[in-house]
Amino acid sequence: MIDAKQAFYQFLLELELPEPDVLLSRFELYHSLLLEQNSRLNLFSRATPKSELWTKHFLDSLVPLKCIDFTGKKVIDFGSGGGLPGIPIKLAVPSCRMTLLDSVRKKTVALQEMVGQLELKECEVIWSRLEDHRPEGGSYDLVLLRAVRLEERYRKPLRQLLTESGCAIFYKAQDLSDIAHLGPEELWQQDFDFGQRAVYSLDRARL
Repeated sequence: MIDAKQAFYQFLLELELPEPDVLLSRFELYHSLLLEQNSRLNLFSRATPKSELWTKHFLDSLVPLKCIDFTGKKVIDFGSGGGLPGIPIKLAVPSCRMTLLDSVRKKTVALQEMVGQLELKECEVIWSRLEDHRPEGGSYDLVLLRAVRLEERYRKPLRQLLTESGCAIFYKAQDLSDIAHLGPEELWQQDFDFGQRAVYSLDRARL
């Protein structure tokens, strides 16, 4: 069995992203920054072995690239935490314009440090609650929700953040109970060694 980092590299090759070796080195830097920040903050479970970051967080963050073109899109990562999935998406598709949104001040400070050290352009960090966020320069094409359950109170502010043709993208494993009644569209599904992963979308009208 190949190790987690090798599995991640194979996934980069599957995605046919340019310069996969350079991209892997960028993720190695992010890996070290994330571990450093997590030693002070709870950005992800400290029970997660360091090696599993490559699959359970980095690979998982990139699964929507199997079915969605992020090129040039304006994207917001709601409840970004340690930058997952927003930073991996931004590293893989530099032309997208990424906003990392979190309501916890210390997490946004850590995010700002990592974004600076990774030298990510057009990647802003916002400290705000979802309902208080007023984007500059127009609405978003995509909202990313990973490890976030869709609560009723989120639906209106999410609609307000999206363009007319925009949609919310949900990362799911097994439990769809928060979105099933809204009729989400399944875009992609695959079984990995670390579990099943699926991507669902809800357009603005169904939120």
